[in-house]
Parts: sequence; C-alpha cells; structure tokens
Amino acid sequence: MLKDITLRLYTGLTVILLFVFLLSRTRIFKTIMLRREIKDPEKAVLAIFFGIIGILGTYNGLPVHGAIANNRAVGPIVAGLVAGPAAGLGAGLIAGGHRYMLGGFTAGTSAVSTVLEGLLAGFIHKRFRYKKDRWFFALITALMLEVLHMGLLLLVPKPLEQAVRLVSVIGPPMVVINSFGVAAFIAILDSVYRAQGKVEALAAQFALNIANDTLPYLRKGLDYASAKKAAGIIFEKVEDLGAVAITSRDRILAFIGAGSDHHKVGNDVITTSTREVLQTGHYKLVQEKGGIGCPVAECPLSSKIVVPLKENQEVIGALVLYKLTENSITPFEIELALGLGQLFSTQIEISRGMRQAHLLAQAEIRALQAQINPHFLFNALNTIVYYCRKEQETARDLLIHLGEFYRNNLCRLDKLVSLETEMKHVDSYVKIEQARFRDKLQVVYNIDPKCNCLIPPLILQPLVENAIKHGLFPKKEGGKVVITGKVRGDKAYLIVEDNGIGMPPDLIEKVLQYDPNRKSIGLSNVHSRLQNFYGNSYGLKIESKPGKGTKVIVPIPLREEHTVL
Repeated sequence: MLKDITLRLYTGLTVILLFVFLLSRTRIFKTIMLRREIKDPEKAVLAIFFGIIGILGTYNGLPVHGAIANNRAVGPIVAGLVAGPAAGLGAGLIAGGHRYMLGGFTAGTSAVSTVLEGLLAGFIHKRFRYKKDRWFFALITALMLEVLHMGLLLLVPKPLEQAVRLVSVIGPPMVVINSFGVAAFIAILDSVYRAQGKVEALAAQFALNIANDTLPYLRKGLDYASAKKAAGIIFEKVEDLGAVAITSRDRILAFIGAGSDHHKVGNDVITTSTREVLQTGHYKLVQEKGGIGCPVAECPLSSKIVVPLKENQEVIGALVLYKLTENSITPFEIELALGLGQLFSTQIEISRGMRQAHLLAQAEIRALQAQINPHFLFNALNTIVYYCRKEQETARDLLIHLGEFYRNNLCRLDKLVSLETEMKHVDSYVKIEQARFRDKLQVVYNIDPKCNCLIPPLILQPLVENAIKHGLFPKKEGGKVVITGKVRGDKAYLIVEDNGIGMPPDLIEKVLQYDPNRKSIGLSNVHSRLQNFYGNSYGLKIESKPGKGTKVIVPIPLREEHTVL
C-alpha cells in the first residue's frame, strides 16, 4: 500500500510540475509572476490558478481507507508563498471546497487544513520574498504545514483507530512528496525569475551601448535632428524591428522603417496607443494589430512597445518600437525599450541643465562686459586725448591697444581661449592703465612656457583690474602687480599678486559672494564662472592681509579643449 501511495503521489506531482513548467513559459504567466508588486485582480487570478492546481492534485490522488492520499496542498501553499495571504486563502478555499464536496470521513478536516495551509503560507510571504535559497525555505514551510495537516486528521473527533491507521499510511509519503513538490514548484518559478534577470541585464547593457551612441545628439535636446539620429541608431542596432519612432507631445519627430509612408515626420501622432501613453505617462505593450490604433488599414505594423520620455516627471514625448508580426515583442525588447526610455529621459534632462548652465555663463560674461565697457572706456579716451596733444605716437599706440582690448573683450562666449590670447587682452588693458598712471604702476609677467593651457575667456583681466584699482591706486606711491603662470602636476596655476593695501580676512569671503547691490562684480563673477565650468572645488583662492598686498590664485585643470558651459 505504501508503495502504491508513493508512486501515485509522485506521478501526480510530476503531472502538476510538468503543467506548471509549460505554463511558466507563457507570456501571461510571466507577466503576472514577474511583477514586483502583484495587484489585487492578479491575486484573484493566481488564487484561481493555484486552486485549480490543488483540485488537480486531488484528482490525481489515491483513495485510502475512505480518504484520499493527494497532492492538493501544493497549490495553496505555493499561492500563499508567492502572492500573500489573500491568494493563499483563495486557492485554499477553491481546492478545499472541492475536496469537501467529494465527501468521506476526512472531507471536513481535509478542506479546513487546505484552507489553513494556504493562509498560513501567505502570512510568511514577505519573509519568503527576500530569502536567498527560497526553495529550501519553501521545503521547510511545506513540511511543517503538512505535519499540521496530519495532526488535524488525528485531533478532529472520529474513530481514533481509523484516523491513526490512515495517518500512518498516507502521512509519510504526503509530507515528504508534497514538501518536495512545493520546493520544486518554487524552483521552477525562480528559474523564470533568473531568466528574466538575465534578459534585464542583457537589455540594460544593450540600452547603455545605444544610449552612449545617442548621447552626442540628445545632449542637444529633443528635436527633429536629435530624434532622427537616435531612432536611426536604434533601428540599426536592434535586430528584427519593423520601425522605430520618437515623438514629442503631439508630433512625430522621427520615424524609420515600415509604415513611414503614412507615419510622416512633422505630422500629428496618429496611433491611439501612442497618444494614450503621452496622456497617461505609463508604458504600453500592444501585441495585436488592432490594438495599435493606426487609422490606415494597410499599415504593416502589428505589435509595439511605447515608452514615455519625461523631463522632470513631465511627459515630453515617446519612444516606440514596432514589429511586423503580432505577439512578437519579446521580454528583451520590453526591457530594452524601458531602459532606453529612462536613459533618454535622463539625457534630455541633462541637456536642459547644460543649456541653462550655458545661458548662465553667457549672462555672467555679458554682465562683466557691461561693467567693463563704460567703466574703462571714458578713462581710456581721456588719456588718449591728453597724449594726442603732446605725444602723438603714444596716442596712436594707445588707440591700437584700446581697439585690441575691445576686440578681445567681445570674444565668443562659448569657447575656451589660449592663455596667450588672454594675456594679450591683459596687456592691452595694462598698457592703457600705465599710460594713465605712469611710474605709479609696474606690471611684471612671469609665465612659464609650459603653461600653455586653455581657459574660459575674461578670467585674468578682471583680476588684474581689481589688483590695480583696489590694491594699488589707494596707495599714493602706487605699486607692482606680478602675473605668474606655472604648471604643477595635472594643474596650471595662474597667479595675480600685488603689493597693495590688502584686505582683512572677513572681506575675502564677501568679495567672492554674488551681491547684486555691489557695483564691482569682477571677482565674484570670475569665481562663479570657474566653479560652474570646473566644479565647486575650483574657483579663486585669495590670500591677503591688510598692508601686505593680495594674491589671487586660479587653479586650472589641464584637460582637452571643450566648449564652455
């Protein structure tokens, strides 16, 4: 008898596991089981599914002494473990209710124990989810629950000898085989999770490669040109796609592949499924031609995945991957589209930040230029007028320097300049100031030939002007400014040092802070632009003491030429 029971239970369990294995390969099963959070309607579906597994376990059982040796508990226990108390209770009620209707002297006890096993398994669902070896945890849980089942068969009033005889016959095989059945069931589900994990990892790597290729275009923002480049890269790299589209909130920005004769760039978005994603902000998978919602009957596109593109959580467009046959969007393509949607959204947000930083830098330079133009021009013209009467050759040279100064001052704002160019700008300024103040102003250049770095424009001239205007001129006898350039390691250091009146330590921090009410913004402007360009660890370093002069140090990282932000 024991051999027959064991064989029947083993055969029944094999049928169940084979059924589950085949079902685990279906899209519907994966869609539900792979969700991080299972919703209530899906719990109901799982309760029915696992309840049917329990019924199947009963039908595959073997009648023994007026009872049934069976695999019924496998379904409800697994339901509770993977989906929680509600699903476990639902599956237990379905499988237990069916067992009760079959009758027999253990019908009521078996039905109650089935419900309890599903419910109790559900109570440890949250702990079970995060276990490393879930199959082993499931094995131990099922062993305890099946022992509980056998205990209930002995406790409920009935002829005790009959119950003892029954449990002694069906108990060992049911406890062992059903427990291993639950463990095997969980192992099958975990294989689905692992397979999905591999798909996600592969898709993530592929998405990163594509995002890296599209970065030079999307960093300029989402427009017709960048969308066309990005869509072309995706269409070229991802095999078996029918088409790729990128849209704005209402228009098609790019469309490459089949259907481009009516999905025209510049036209309104025509598919209802894409418009739905643009409105809701949630991705949509369409596996049937009718669900796409294209108004053109002969459209060759039959399935699609639509992912929203967002900027600061606001939907600004959509990425759409199409295929030419129904039910052909694979898990890999779903994960790829989701990954690309997130990466593209991040790139677009970064591009906006870059544009804002670029505009800020331009505004800061223009503010500095606006300060220099009226401040310096009238003094320079008055000086030149003076020399026109006495030293025409000097006046001519000063006019050349003034023209050179303003030509450099009106340089392009979006490019780095060489240190040599910046020094010419400084020298033009210095020559005019030396003509005004003659022997009161000495300027010494000490630039190492190795210090040939590229710097943002209008960095040194404001520092030299500050040294002359605020450091030296308050002294009756004037003074000296030394401009040094040297290289140490991976940085160049530009230093403007004067022997003027200096400043107290508490003033140093104030002059580097932006103050719209302060007339002179040179130092704070340069400090802010350096930090915006190179990072907060850079900027001006000021050393000064009252009566001891001031040293301003500008560290510049040595790097390849690139556009100023």
